[in-house]
Amino acid sequence: MFKAIVLCGMLVVAGSALAEERIVTIDGGQISVPVGLTVQVKSVTLGDDATRIRLLASFDSHVTNFVELNGGENAYLRWGDAPEQRLHMRQVGDNKWMRVVNGETMEGDLVFPGKIPGDAGRLTLVFNEGKPADDADAPGVTIPLEIRP
Repeated sequence: MFKAIVLCGMLVVAGSALAEERIVTIDGGQISVPVGLTVQVKSVTLGDDATRIRLLASFDSHVTNFVELNGGENAYLRWGDAPEQRLHMRQVGDNKWMRVVNGETMEGDLVFPGKIPGDAGRLTLVFNEGKPADDADAPGVTIPLEIRP
């Protein structure tokens, strides 16, 4: 009997954790930069302990064979201008530089540990801060994301 109650309690806790997430489908969260990189955000999942971004990045170029979305500075998600109003991206295990090869598309979920405040209505996804958009190695990419319900 005790095992059944504990299991039910665990399921209720797990279910309530899922209920805390809010998924926002992004309309218009796309940018292309001169080097031939197009980055599209499909959705944002806002949770109590992390935010996930569903991302699609395609690269086609006559300039270079690959670009890095996480070259140098770590990518981040911000909801304000202050340095503490941002979440840094957890590095992708097998591709920490987020290298996209010419002629290929990379799709997956990026994880930003931490919680976005509930009153945030707009986020900005930033790759390679301070670099110009036409950088052939690690182009600067900034994508505004509207997350108001």
